[in-house]
Amino acid sequence: MQILQPHNSRILEEQLKFYLEHFGKHIGVIISQKDRKKIWEIITRNNTVSKILESDKFKKITKRQKELLGGTALGLVFCIDGRIPAIFLGGRFARHFEVPAGEISTIRRKSDNKLIPDSSDLNEALRRIASGPYDLLEVIFAHTSLSNPHHGCGAMIARGGNIEDNLDIIKNKTIPSLSNMYREFRIQLGLQPLKTIAIAALYDTDTFGIILNYDLKKESLSTTDLTNKYKEELDKYFIKNNLVYGSFKEKFADLQYLTPFSKNVMEITEDLLDQKVAPQLLDGLKDYIDKFYQDLTDKQKQALIFLLIRNISFEYLTGSAILKRKTSGHPFFVHGESCMAVAMRGATIGKFDPETQAFAATPADPKQAIANINTMLSLLNNSKPPYILFVCNSINSRDLKENSNVLQRLLGSNAGFLGDIIEDKKLGSMIESGEIIPVPLLIEENTREVLKIVDHSGYI
Repeated sequence: MQILQPHNSRILEEQLKFYLEHFGKHIGVIISQKDRKKIWEIITRNNTVSKILESDKFKKITKRQKELLGGTALGLVFCIDGRIPAIFLGGRFARHFEVPAGEISTIRRKSDNKLIPDSSDLNEALRRIASGPYDLLEVIFAHTSLSNPHHGCGAMIARGGNIEDNLDIIKNKTIPSLSNMYREFRIQLGLQPLKTIAIAALYDTDTFGIILNYDLKKESLSTTDLTNKYKEELDKYFIKNNLVYGSFKEKFADLQYLTPFSKNVMEITEDLLDQKVAPQLLDGLKDYIDKFYQDLTDKQKQALIFLLIRNISFEYLTGSAILKRKTSGHPFFVHGESCMAVAMRGATIGKFDPETQAFAATPADPKQAIANINTMLSLLNNSKPPYILFVCNSINSRDLKENSNVLQRLLGSNAGFLGDIIEDKKLGSMIESGEIIPVPLLIEENTREVLKIVDHSGYI
């Protein structure tokens, strides 16, 4: 059986060329060189990021971060909004699940009428964690722009909701459904259910800050406030390492600095956790979590503290905690998405890029996918078509063999997914007119490298 070499840039480029030629013939539109170049640049940029994240230096950082989690599997659920950079919020040390407004699609379990996630992919991920040696902590994020709430979550604005409404949805829908499913798996395995497996939080796209208990106002906790409170103390300590507040302000989003920047964030995090500097910061966080999150296990509390301390370290080095009136100094301050990506199984491309924004969603079914794409399009209304839509499916690189059963099943799955999108009246019309260019991809399930560009033009 022949092993394909999809990581070869020349082969990928040829696959894209043939697909776009065939796609253009089917819809009677010639895909311009400008649009071909844009698509190819997104793919090659994604694969460049993937190779950096798989380098020995970066993998060493990721390994250490996972150790600092202290025996907890950390999951983050957040919006499809491109202003939320997964590489900086959860990096490679946490799992990510992206849905509009952090609201996962749910169903009522027939046996007891309890809410559970509608996504089998998400549920099976919960099963794997439940059967493993780690506690689970899911942090479910609403998000906003604190400098301009009208520039907050597009999914919530579209339905006339605000931050409080978003947090209510998370607390009354997303968290109960995840908890019910995970509890079921624990019981099936004969294990004691955890009292709490998920908490709500707010993410500010202006400062990259995390806020706990936003609805409690005076008793909320903000990593941005804490960064500002202790920044002078941190300056005095880290100046010996030639680091001060905002040291990476101008270059943290530059791909060539991703590894050294991440290494410095980790080292500051370690020193704060070891109380080598600002010991009262860690003590205060522990007291706060003990007060407001009493039902978390010690391991879960350690993971939450790590997430918060790491975020403070990130805000400190980027200098994002001080918001100036005309600040737009980081690439995620305003919408600037270059593409859309959806995947019902596994991950999408683009979300680990430290500079380029991408819409990404992991819907439970084609109906959700269509709704997600329409939400993305509504936020792209300042851009001109054609809009690039990557239709993704994940595969382990070892399974990418010609005529293998795994490969054929995934190709069929991806073709069916694309077919469902085309069947939608609005999206199908936009695809047929060339306003949307769908690009079917197989990506490596662990690294998110694009392995194969699939020619599904025959389904259009």
